[in-house]
Amino acid sequence: MQISILTSDFPDGFTDDFVKCVKEYDRNNGAFVFIASDFSGHSRTDRYCDGILNKFRDKGIVFDQVQVIDDRLSEQKAVQCIGEADVIWISGGNTLEQIKYLKHYNLLKALQSSECMVIGMSAGSINMAKKVVLAKDMTDHIPALSIYDGIGLVDINIEPHLGSASKKHIEEDIHEAAQVAPIYGLYDNSFIKIVGDKMDIFGDYFKYENISKSSE
Repeated sequence: MQISILTSDFPDGFTDDFVKCVKEYDRNNGAFVFIASDFSGHSRTDRYCDGILNKFRDKGIVFDQVQVIDDRLSEQKAVQCIGEADVIWISGGNTLEQIKYLKHYNLLKALQSSECMVIGMSAGSINMAKKVVLAKDMTDHIPALSIYDGIGLVDINIEPHLGSASKKHIEEDIHEAAQVAPIYGLYDNSFIKIVGDKMDIFGDYFKYENISKSSE
């Protein structure tokens, strides 16, 4: 059974709730796979991966194997690593570029068929949706409302980093996206866990739907 966790960011380290969820479903700390957002930005990818691994170490979680997926791996090897993973982390970064890389490397089917825990951060969380509804955000290289087929793991759409979003972005761009599908705005340190048909939300968030903003 696949476990999907959608996160925004953990600027001060992983929260206790997040660590509890990881430990609940991953008890062997086996193979960790980190999927980049920019498959050619090796130094930045390695730095981000090390940062995530350090946050796990700070909570007593150390993985036996670590593999980074970017253009240093062949498509065949990348698919193999996904199939052997215990935990997959889909990186934050440029949302539109990331989905292009994932599709170019034909990784979507491998991710959909994986039975491990898949964790997305920011852009990675956005791209986990079956149908991505991505709000316009000129500050994040998103020039217009974008709707496209995502990885295909979850049925919801999120907007990460809600705490740092401008009033204009919320009232115009997110509301525009919410006309197409509900948007869950996640603050940093909040996350959504989806196991089968059950969804749990940890931390602060807002749900945007049909122009009106509602807190749940």
